[in-house]
Amino acid sequence: MKPTNFSFLFFLLLIYSIFLNTPFVVGAVHPLNLVVTTNKTAYLQGEIIKISGNLSLGDNPLVGWLVAVSINTPNGTPLFHTTLETDHASNFVATFNLPIESVLGTYTVLSSVQWANQYAMREVTFDIKSTKQVGAAQPHVPQEPPTSSPLLLTLIATVVAFSIIISALIFYGLVTFQKRAKAPLAPVTPVTPITPVRKVNIVRYKTCAKCGRTFLGIHTFCPYCFTYHGKNGYIEKTTV
Repeated sequence: MKPTNFSFLFFLLLIYSIFLNTPFVVGAVHPLNLVVTTNKTAYLQGEIIKISGNLSLGDNPLVGWLVAVSINTPNGTPLFHTTLETDHASNFVATFNLPIESVLGTYTVLSSVQWANQYAMREVTFDIKSTKQVGAAQPHVPQEPPTSSPLLLTLIATVVAFSIIISALIFYGLVTFQKRAKAPLAPVTPVTPITPVRKVNIVRYKTCAKCGRTFLGIHTFCPYCFTYHGKNGYIEKTTV
């Protein structure tokens, strides 16, 4: 075989291999996955509906990709429409406050997205019930756990116990003080009364004006010279 013919045959085989592998190349493209849900299957008029979803290409998340979301009424009239962008985890969320006068019935949530030559669309439904219906089930609102945690209860119990102890001590102190105030005073040793001092008559002495001697003042006559001291002209000198 000539070299020219060999080259031409090799070229044909190469072209055939390319065309032969074309379907496998196309089949290797990962599918576009779109997941859409609502937080409830039934709502009351005036409630808030939450629409969430996820977008991926096979197992690979599509970050920053646009997803169209719309809500249609039971008669097909558009009620809400928005375009959402996927976050770093390829998730998207939309909230919508249902009008208080919303028509009762089944509503449809439509979501659609396109990537390259692939297109994905999802549809979910929910019902709207009237708030005026007798016996209508009210929306379930998760009850918050009680704010009184064990730590708070322990703290309250400690404060109460401390207050009781302080009150008891104050009460005990008041009772003790009252008992001391009412207790009889210790007997006081009576003071010996002061005996009145007798007045002692001071005996006065006289001096005789004639002999100059001293004698008791009880005498009228000088016991030494018998001079009468009551006589005129005699000056009595009395001494104590």
